[in-house]
Formats: sequence, structure tokens, C-alpha cells
Amino acid sequence: MALIPLLACLLVLPTQAASTCAKAASPRFKRHNVGGSRTVSRNSGYFQRGIDRKGNPVLSRYAGASRRNVAMSAGWVESKAVVDVPVPLENCWKMWLKREAIPQWMPWVKSVEVDQNDDMLSRWTLQQEALGQTFEFSWQSRNLPPLEKKLIHWRSVDGSMGGSGIGAAIQVKNKGAVKFRRKDEGTCEIQLVISYEVPDMLVPLGEGISPFVSGILQADMERFKQLAQEGKLELYDSMA
Repeated sequence: MALIPLLACLLVLPTQAASTCAKAASPRFKRHNVGGSRTVSRNSGYFQRGIDRKGNPVLSRYAGASRRNVAMSAGWVESKAVVDVPVPLENCWKMWLKREAIPQWMPWVKSVEVDQNDDMLSRWTLQQEALGQTFEFSWQSRNLPPLEKKLIHWRSVDGSMGGSGIGAAIQVKNKGAVKFRRKDEGTCEIQLVISYEVPDMLVPLGEGISPFVSGILQADMERFKQLAQEGKLELYDSMA
């Protein structure tokens, strides 16, 4: 099962459906359980007066409330994979320093291109053939300051997403981290964590899909382990 179609199923939903629940998902709305039903506090500018036939909240505006209060809130969905690599931590660390090498063990990543003017920036492109069409999704990420031999992490740059086909409709913030832990002189544990932001109303769906994404990431990490053991990955002394 490919990662991009999974994200597409999660994120490419009718705009009208997202709009219907946007008010109820607003971070300015404080939800309280009253007699088993959810209400919205007065400082949000709205209150919930019922549920429609489709189960969506029906909201009414308090007198004088501003429309500026309405905004969609979101939550993060996390997927992870971990593997023990029988290679010294120092070497594994150096293998991960070159972002452009990542597609060697993560084949659903078509390319990672480091910005020539700012080497902390890189453009990631995902591509997959599925359902009779090509899915492509890309975004720009900024590397955050690493913790030497412990953590490499990054997060997407707002407004940098794009793609072709159904991927063009995906606009989702994401972040990632690779965590390193020494087990002994010749072995280390590496954990890959990928998180993406979805509207609050889609978090349960995202959590349902997360195990499938984790399975894909686990296969990637097993692939890295094999390449590292076989000495097929180059070592780098600095982030590139």
C-alpha cells in the first residue's frame, strides 16, 4: 500500500464537508460536555444548538459575535518505525547527514534536493504510480539544528506544498525526526518519526491510517539497515 494514496484518502475530501465542521473545530471554541452533548462556550462567539441529520453540529452566533472567530483547528498524526542496526552509531549518523541519499532506502521519495542558496532548506518530492495514475506531492523543508549523533529533524515550510494529479490538492504541514541511540559499540537503534497535520475532524481517520504508514516506514528502515550492513551507503562529515 503506497503512502501518497493513503494521504490522499485522508486529506483530499470535499471542501464543503470540511467547511461544515470548520466552526466546530475552531481553536477559539472551548467544548464542554453537558448532559452527553457538546456545547461551545460563549467566548467563541457561537453556541451549539443541535445536530443535523448527518451528525454535524448546528451552530448559532451570539449577538455581536465577530466572524473573525471562525477558524479551522488541527491536530498532528504521528507514524514511526524503529530498527536496530549492527553498525556503529557514528557511521549511521554520517549516512543520514546527506538528505539527497534518503531515496535510496525510502523509494516512495522520488528526490530530495538541497537548496543551493540555503543548505538548511530542501525540496522533497514524493511520487507513486497507483490507481492508474501518477501521484506526486512536493514540499520544502527546513532542517532544525541537529543534536550531534542523537537527533536530525526538520519541518515543512508553510505555503511550499505542490504537486500534480491528486497530489496538487494536498496541502498539509508535516515534520520528521530521526533519533539515534547507542546500544553498544557496534550497534545502534534508529527511530524514524513522521508527523502530519490534519483538521481536528480528520484526526480519528488519520490515526486509523497511521499503522499502515508506520508499516511503510518500517520497511524503509529495514532497507536502510540492510544497505548500512552491506556498506553500500556513503559517509558524510557534515549536513548536506
